[in-house]
Amino acid sequence: MKILHIVYQSLPNISGSSIRTRDIVMAQRDVGLNPVVVSSPFQNGISDSELDIINDIKHYRTYNNKPDYLVKESKTPLNKRILKSFAIFSFYKKVKLILSVEKPDILHAHATFFCAIVAIVLGRKFKIPVVYEVRSLWEEREKNGANNYIKKIQPKIISYIETECMKRADKVIVINENLRQNISDRGIRNVEVITNAVSLSLIDKTIDYNQTFPLRFGYIGSVSPIEGLDLIIKLWAKLESEEFTNKFYIYGSGTFLNELINLKENLGVKNVIFKGRVESDKINLAFKNIDVIINPRIKSKISDTVTPLKPLEAMAYKKLVIASDVGGMKELITDNFNGILFKSDSLEALERSIMQLVKNGLDFKIISQAYKYVTENRSWSNNAKKYDIIYKKLKT
Repeated sequence: MKILHIVYQSLPNISGSSIRTRDIVMAQRDVGLNPVVVSSPFQNGISDSELDIINDIKHYRTYNNKPDYLVKESKTPLNKRILKSFAIFSFYKKVKLILSVEKPDILHAHATFFCAIVAIVLGRKFKIPVVYEVRSLWEEREKNGANNYIKKIQPKIISYIETECMKRADKVIVINENLRQNISDRGIRNVEVITNAVSLSLIDKTIDYNQTFPLRFGYIGSVSPIEGLDLIIKLWAKLESEEFTNKFYIYGSGTFLNELINLKENLGVKNVIFKGRVESDKINLAFKNIDVIINPRIKSKISDTVTPLKPLEAMAYKKLVIASDVGGMKELITDNFNGILFKSDSLEALERSIMQLVKNGLDFKIISQAYKYVTENRSWSNNAKKYDIIYKKLKT
């Protein structure tokens, strides 16, 4: 069965979204499905070619050669958003042409609605079932800094369009139960959960969990305000004043990076070390440099409904995970079973968790249980079989 995945961004971009797409299509390929990817006009490729082959999977490019419109984490001004929206017409034509060549059995659109609209229109036209995969409440991101009428109305517009797309898709897939509940509250019933997972074949099995002294702490992922890394820097400032020498490594880049660097300098913190962006094929080197992964996400509607990939990846690399007790983390971690949870936004609670590890060392039982949890319950090979079942039901 051939699946045409219509995505907003993909590799070579490195983000939670592109990594999930990579893992989906690789796992589907491995269980006998035939995935093909087409990316939006705002995603460039490895070369100038309109077709990349990544992990033996076709990736069609529809890039419109406008570097200013490329996918980025920072918010796009309204006038540019309006201009970018017109690209949906050329995108539709290019996807239609690819569809005529590839003749897929299923159209699988991945958020945002830019991809969903094209998939739904083409699906109706050619009588092909449409799956729409939703990974986040995009409108919630827009509410940050919405301090005037224009900015306040944008989240409502996005919510309306997203909801209409979900209603018109033959199946909606979300990444966790909290997100399913939110969408169900909108009156949408054709929803199924396929959780975040790990591609175990990509994990470097040579990394063990023998601890170093002193313990090395760290974070790997996007550097955005929601991740709560400013709490880490404030805590390290306090601990260093008490002769704390353990290091904290931050691997990643993003919209909040400069603010964190400035905060570190202003507080005179020495042992928080920024390592910059790490490519997906070098991620094992980052994990080798860290004993304990900390994910201190702040409390928000987004963090309560979105489950991150990196804590699962850390478990697969046999690293102890400390995380804030927001909803998205609690879907992955049971406190003192496969990780350690602390009260979100609480410097004191995070300090207690860290100092207990510094005093007692790593809890290898938690690490072992976390590894078993990932391998038995959170693998992409298992998820691929779930997609296969969904696709077959849509074709009957």
